Amino acid sequence: MRPRSIRDRRGGLLVALLLSSSEVGAAEMITLGQEQTSAAPFVAQAMPEDQRLDEYIRARQKFDDDSGRYWALIVEKRRNRMAKRRNNEVMRIDDYVLAQPPVYTGPPRPADLPQIPQRAPPEYVPVIADFLKSAAQYFNFAPERPLHEIDYKREYARVAASAGLTKEQVVRIYGFESGGNGTYDVQAGLEYPTPHARAINTALGYNQLLNTNSVELMAEDGEQFVQALERKARGLTGSYRRILENKIRVVKAMIQFCRTVPDQWSEHDKLANTPQGLGVHAMILDVDVGPLLQAQKLVNSVVFARNRG
Repeated sequence: MRPRSIRDRRGGLLVALLLSSSEVGAAEMITLGQEQTSAAPFVAQAMPEDQRLDEYIRARQKFDDDSGRYWALIVEKRRNRMAKRRNNEVMRIDDYVLAQPPVYTGPPRPADLPQIPQRAPPEYVPVIADFLKSAAQYFNFAPERPLHEIDYKREYARVAASAGLTKEQVVRIYGFESGGNGTYDVQAGLEYPTPHARAINTALGYNQLLNTNSVELMAEDGEQFVQALERKARGLTGSYRRILENKIRVVKAMIQFCRTVPDQWSEHDKLANTPQGLGVHAMILDVDVGPLLQAQKLVNSVVFARNRG
């Protein structure tokens, strides 16, 4: 098994920043990207249409760049405050952004000029409904979701402890990835039910596994998951045993599918973004299999960190 990082070469560590509204300062509650009226409005000069359009585009680009830097600083300050709060450190005035958001002071878009090409809409990111649909269609399977959040948490804690993970490791990665209050089925970007919330990637759960993580874990560690389910099924009778036996059948089918490509992250990524690959990712939601995937991902991350010193 090759070592993998927490994001498995996906461009660095990605933190799902979960923050209650009480933590947001007044200066940070201004609507993102809101255009405000300047005290000294831009006075349009008589100039050719092409030149006026060029002036407008440059002014808008500068405003967008300034706004981007401002809101990136907001995020950075929040992250630092969260770390201080976890460490019981005293907050200081420079832990907050005191300045107001940038104000657009350039020319308005001339109404008589042609439409400016719009940016392409963001690429659609699959969500839980897509994972469930693919699992049903390609594996004839619906994850057994917990009745209560604590049921999943307890199973995850049991699996993590049996895998040799310490309480500190489990809690710290949970605080890091999910902000300390994420649910077993939280998806990156959808932490809160705000009107314009959208998934930013496929990362799910306490340890925020990507769909590629799920495929790779099935391919590389699938036998361990089968053995764990078989141990759990021993001695059981009735409907629960039949449920576990069906899960074992499905996990074996997923393992076979995930091994149809070479054991490389790039190949697993391609497979994970097929409809069948999205079905594999649905296993994160299952109260028996999901904790196995999440705990194994953390084990792999700990091993990687130790190997890198």
